[in-house]
Amino acid sequence: MTEYAEETKPATPNTPPKSFLVADCGTTNTTVALFDEAAGSYRLIASTSVPTTAAEPWYDVYLGMRQATEKLEAATGRTLLNSRGDLIRPARASGSGVDAFASVFSAAPALKTITAGLFDKVSLASARRVVGSSYAVEVDALSLSDTRSQNEQIASIIHHQPDLILVVGGTDKGATQQPINLLETIRIGSLALSEAKAPQVLFAGNTDLREQAGLILGENIQLHIADNVHPSLNSENLHDAVRQMDELYGTIKIKALPGIQNVRDWTSIPFRPTAQSLTIVTEFLAELQKGRVVLVDLGSSSTTVVDAGLGGNGRIHVRNDLGMGRPISNLPSVTPLADITRWLATSEEDESYLLDFIHNKALYPYTVPTTENEMFMEQAAAREILRQAAEPIALHHNDPAAPLRLVIARGSIFMDLHRYNQALLTLLDALQPAGIFAVAVDAYGILPALGVLAANEPLAAVQTLEGNVLVSLGWVVAPFGKGQSGQKILQVVMETDETQLEVEVEYGTIETLPLAAGQSAKVTLQPARRVDIGYGPGQGHTVTIRGGAVGLVIDARGRPLTMPVKDNERQTLLRQWLWDIGG
Repeated sequence: MTEYAEETKPATPNTPPKSFLVADCGTTNTTVALFDEAAGSYRLIASTSVPTTAAEPWYDVYLGMRQATEKLEAATGRTLLNSRGDLIRPARASGSGVDAFASVFSAAPALKTITAGLFDKVSLASARRVVGSSYAVEVDALSLSDTRSQNEQIASIIHHQPDLILVVGGTDKGATQQPINLLETIRIGSLALSEAKAPQVLFAGNTDLREQAGLILGENIQLHIADNVHPSLNSENLHDAVRQMDELYGTIKIKALPGIQNVRDWTSIPFRPTAQSLTIVTEFLAELQKGRVVLVDLGSSSTTVVDAGLGGNGRIHVRNDLGMGRPISNLPSVTPLADITRWLATSEEDESYLLDFIHNKALYPYTVPTTENEMFMEQAAAREILRQAAEPIALHHNDPAAPLRLVIARGSIFMDLHRYNQALLTLLDALQPAGIFAVAVDAYGILPALGVLAANEPLAAVQTLEGNVLVSLGWVVAPFGKGQSGQKILQVVMETDETQLEVEVEYGTIETLPLAAGQSAKVTLQPARRVDIGYGPGQGHTVTIRGGAVGLVIDARGRPLTMPVKDNERQTLLRQWLWDIGG
């Protein structure tokens, strides 16, 4: 009885939370991270992962979260659950429990969305960018260029049974009749479905039509209003529509996950989609870095790229059709197989062998490569998935107004301690970033949790980051510009307390200079007259950097990358790059 009383009675009621337990529930894995004060500042205490239990045979997302929490208890020796298996909240004077629990989700299916707008290249293009910024997938589109009759459009709505219809189009004070016609079609198609299957509607068009949209759709269709994505022909505003799309993913999909009610009983902070949390933490890091930060999340069911600079409103691109789990089967239909095999340094795997590997990975997403050839095929597929996801961001161009400061990668393919050199090469090949920047890996899978902390307890996020929870791979210098093979394009002088190293870098090569984690160095860079490292052609720069698992990498292969057409020459070059980066 005394033990039970200690578990249930808060030691210090009505005080701000000092300890946080945050769960990240993905399609394949559920990660739980514990943050608490230690030695006067917030720290990551531990994180653990277990397979997600949202799908068969469990159909209970709560079960995986509890298993991960039990595993965390075993790892830390800290009691987090009471005898009934419930989370002890808030923390007790004895040290058991936590003050706050939060969870982020990407395990729920994507929102099936029909987009509706006036013109394909204006309204619908913006609508597709909204859809591509959240866990949503476009299943059909209605527009003025749609040659189908109204009856056929209505039949499409009934056939697809969308979760959401996103209506855009019409600048403020602009056209009204065409959007009204679209709304009439949507009303008829939606009412033809049962109440349980009727879609919700997000209206992000002409502000003058908001009231009329509600009257047309009526009380039986749930309507949400967002800022016009095209207030004028020359302006685009996606932020509010993306925010509401994230909220609808939460209310329509996350809240429908099996076992979510038990998770809700633990929760003191509202649910968030994982992509939204990643956007928050990337914007947070951009402010800390005082420059541009790019985060790539190569997940099992989707791939997310976030690009954030100073001032917030980071851009996010989510490919729900591409990931390293089941969606990897879509890759051959998105890009030619030759685009994947070009990254293979041997000729042992023909296209049929690669297809077998891709489909086997889709059937069994938990599997890991068992041979070196399988590992290289997995990395080749990862390069193309990342390239497709990052294409709208165009990292291979220098932007003096927004210089790149940090690239962060997360996903199981980047978490192997013994393959960090290969992980870095995979990133450089896929993203082809230019400039001078650091590279880090979310080896503990805690960035979504840090997004929760950044939004609710910024001090905890800052202090946790200061605890080196991201594994530094080191720094990269990637000059922008073209040259001739063998031409000297960059002079590098790296000075530490003990040594000074001078290197002349030739175009088309990769140079790796060792610099251990925690060690600092002053690096002086002098490019050739037509070569740009981010400060203008021929302009040198001196920067102080800190080492990492790989060190300082000079990627002088040019932007964008070009490779030989002949297979034997290309494979020789790929092996040389792998050797040069230490992979």
